[in-house]
Amino acid sequence: MKIKINRVRVKNFRSLSSVETTLGEVTLLLGANNSGKTSFLRALTIALTSDRKFISRDDLFINKAGQYPANPRVEIDIEIKSDGNSTFLDEWAQVFGSDIQIDSRGEEFFAYRTVIDFSAQQSEAQIKRYIIKDWDSGNADENEEVAANISKIPLYFIDAQRDLQEDLKFAQSYFGRLASQIEYDDTQKEQLEGELTTLNQKTVEESPVLKHLKTSLEELNKTVQTKGSGVEITPFPKRLRDLHKGLKVNFQDGGSETFSLEYHGMGTRSWASLLGYKAYVNWIKKKADDDGDMLHPVLALEEPEAHLHPNAQRQVYGQLKNVTGQKIISTHSPYIAPLAGLEELRVFYKADDSTSIADLKELANALSLKEKHSLETQIIRARGELFFARFVVLFEGPTEEGALPVFAKKHWGCEAFEKGVSLMECSGDTYKMYIQFLDALRIPWIIFSDYDNPSVQTKVNKIANNLGVDIHDDDRFVLLNASIEDYIISEGYREEIENALFKITEPIYANEQHKAAKAQERDAERENLRKLTKLELSDRVDSWKAKIAPLWAQSIVEYTDPKKQIPEKIRTLFTILDQKLQP
Repeated sequence: MKIKINRVRVKNFRSLSSVETTLGEVTLLLGANNSGKTSFLRALTIALTSDRKFISRDDLFINKAGQYPANPRVEIDIEIKSDGNSTFLDEWAQVFGSDIQIDSRGEEFFAYRTVIDFSAQQSEAQIKRYIIKDWDSGNADENEEVAANISKIPLYFIDAQRDLQEDLKFAQSYFGRLASQIEYDDTQKEQLEGELTTLNQKTVEESPVLKHLKTSLEELNKTVQTKGSGVEITPFPKRLRDLHKGLKVNFQDGGSETFSLEYHGMGTRSWASLLGYKAYVNWIKKKADDDGDMLHPVLALEEPEAHLHPNAQRQVYGQLKNVTGQKIISTHSPYIAPLAGLEELRVFYKADDSTSIADLKELANALSLKEKHSLETQIIRARGELFFARFVVLFEGPTEEGALPVFAKKHWGCEAFEKGVSLMECSGDTYKMYIQFLDALRIPWIIFSDYDNPSVQTKVNKIANNLGVDIHDDDRFVLLNASIEDYIISEGYREEIENALFKITEPIYANEQHKAAKAQERDAERENLRKLTKLELSDRVDSWKAKIAPLWAQSIVEYTDPKKQIPEKIRTLFTILDQKLQP
């Protein structure tokens, strides 16, 4: 890339009261809806273009008390550095000129602040750009305006409502801009336009309908007393300069007939629009390179996954990574997020009344290569939904995975994920890794542990010790002190466990006669279950615990007595979650 936008700082823009983050060649912005991702992309657009249509007084940050900042202005800081070197290439040094500064490490950088000031009594904001001489100071020199040519760093914003079929209609779309540059040399132009004229004439002459229309419309010649050639019907463009206006894109899917893009679904059209941008930016970058000009295009893209199925989402992200220039992409896709490296991820989340950003590059730098590989393979690629959780409950076994969603639905009247809660099975060995990851994402968590044997106790205790807390006096730990099956039995739900086990082991009957023949044998099996000791029942359950968990949990929530519908410690878990989830 030669250069890169290295850091960005935004103040008082929409939900972005004060945020700062780094950017790489590809940066993936994650977070729930309305967490500030689009605002960040819009801020970049304002800082790198002269377009005022994205900014008005309504874009000023408003705190929870409904108040504007005391100083009503938006500040967007951009730091640009050489990519991989401590100094800029000579060609870029000429672009940035005297605005180049040197930091404390002896590295060159160009940084500036875009100020959008709403303090003056005027219809639109004043926009000015000032040099930043010391990034870490957080200040700009407002006596020195930017002299560098920032048009060499064009930003292209593409929102989620993209459609190549619509792009074909607009000259200012990326497809339209590229198509309007169709050029031929004079010899080719004369020959092709001659062929177009012949094709138009032949098409009209051999069509009774078109010929009839032309004859009828020729009455215009009499009305306006034209001295020229009068009315012409041209089914095809008459001049090559108009060729792009009639362009159509056709697409054949599999072995089907080839159809115009307008007959395809929105997924295909959205994807095609992105490929249209890719073609455009590759073309202008090649042209700049051929002309010896400097150009660093920046793509700000919303939701590349729009209208695409999971495998297509993965594929389109792979294609985007190969697009020329720097890419800043926002997504809600649990299929795209795991494809990025830790250092590429930035997670947006609401903290009180404003947005904060978790930079996962910091976590990546803190891990060994082995730890980073384990995190990416065991958690990120397998648990992409974690990126979008409001709260995570961690537990050790498959029983909780089957039972807790049933109790959650009873408690909240909806699925746990509808509350933003992820119920996540993990072995005790991965507690540390999960918690490192969740802490980096600023996602709160609870460990719901059996805590029933020395191995598990050691692992959970280690987490508490690392946090410096008393495991028995911290609401991030809910401990059963027994396997969940033993706990459920001790709470008085043995019959529900027996019934679930009896039901799951019921054979498949060939017919009603077969069922009747087995009835006595099944009655004996039920009686045997009742006679088992607690330890014997636990042993019997062990082989079936994952399958029977939803069954006995459903039986418990169907109790008529509300106090019996959720076991006490599971109720404690949900009470804590209710407290933590309050806005």
